[in-house]
Amino acid sequence: MALAVGSAVVGVVLNLFGRRTPWRRYPWYLAGMATGLGGTELGAPLAATQVLAGGLAIGMGAGRSRVGAAGLAVAAGLAVAAGTAVGLVGLHRQSSAAADVLQRAIREPADSVGRVGKPWVTRDIRYHDDAAEQGLDIWRGAATTGAPVMIYVHGGSWVAGSKRGQGTHLITELTARGWLCVSIDYRLGPRNRWPSMIVDVKRAIAWVRANIAGYGGDPSFVAIAGGSAGAHLAALAALSANDPRFQPGFTEADTTIQAAALLYGVYDLTALNDDGQPRLRDYVRRVLFDADLLDDEATWRAASPTWRVDEHAPPMFVVHGDRDEIVSVTQARNFVARAKKVTRIAYAELPYAHHAFDLIGSARTKATVRAVGQFLDAAR
Repeated sequence: MALAVGSAVVGVVLNLFGRRTPWRRYPWYLAGMATGLGGTELGAPLAATQVLAGGLAIGMGAGRSRVGAAGLAVAAGLAVAAGTAVGLVGLHRQSSAAADVLQRAIREPADSVGRVGKPWVTRDIRYHDDAAEQGLDIWRGAATTGAPVMIYVHGGSWVAGSKRGQGTHLITELTARGWLCVSIDYRLGPRNRWPSMIVDVKRAIAWVRANIAGYGGDPSFVAIAGGSAGAHLAALAALSANDPRFQPGFTEADTTIQAAALLYGVYDLTALNDDGQPRLRDYVRRVLFDADLLDDEATWRAASPTWRVDEHAPPMFVVHGDRDEIVSVTQARNFVARAKKVTRIAYAELPYAHHAFDLIGSARTKATVRAVGQFLDAAR
């Protein structure tokens, strides 16, 4: 009985959090995100597990229970488990259908890239010596010469994360397409205050332009990508080329970016949450800024990509899930709406996608990295 009922309960929870985002407050949204990712990115295998659990319950004699209440619970549990398995299959189909949304966004026909094996990596190269975090990894495929370069900026709410744990699906896709990829670390808050993070991203860009030819890269074409807080920093880097405020001591360095791919990012640090509450502002004040928004609005706006968009912006591709419980899809919608007025930008809003969906190598993730690869190839 426990197996039948437990399977039903798990199925209901996976379907609920996969289809909705009921928790939007820290720390509850972390549990909601993890559960939602399970339901949406692993729908097919979890549906199979539901069916298997129901079959095991029957095989173990659950259906033969003669106690009235227990028998009803078993029957209901098996019925719900079967229904939730169907629901998980539906979520899997949504994940697979993401390819259509992405291809429409970039207006390119779908392509396929032959696999060339895993990329090989040179780790922990120093791009500056002020802090231990100022290191990068270089990823290459076979015989890279004169390759376009993509810099990946990890997420982690500006206080956590690592170059070793994120972006690997995208990096693998791009190296198969002949790109050279650079994954960077940077100083984190709250110990390091703004603008330490964007200064490090800029230093990494400057290092790449000065040194990447020696590793087989083309310094004349440097793209940037990132997820979550990494997308914020990547977007800001793309929109603040050679801004001396973010290049102390290296103002002469060229930090222009030729294209950007931005996944579930934060683009306006001055914005209120969807419910009108200032939770994002309060968090940013704690981990990044030394002054409140009302006391130093210029700094907050200068740090917000939405307020930096102009006709000099490079081509950008924005991807966001409409079930994101950590960074509202409103951030992406408003950023794209503003950018469309002055520059070239593509936008894919993925149904039933949660925050950080690309941590799992699902059908949605594969479609996303393929579309990003197509976009960056076309931009070059």
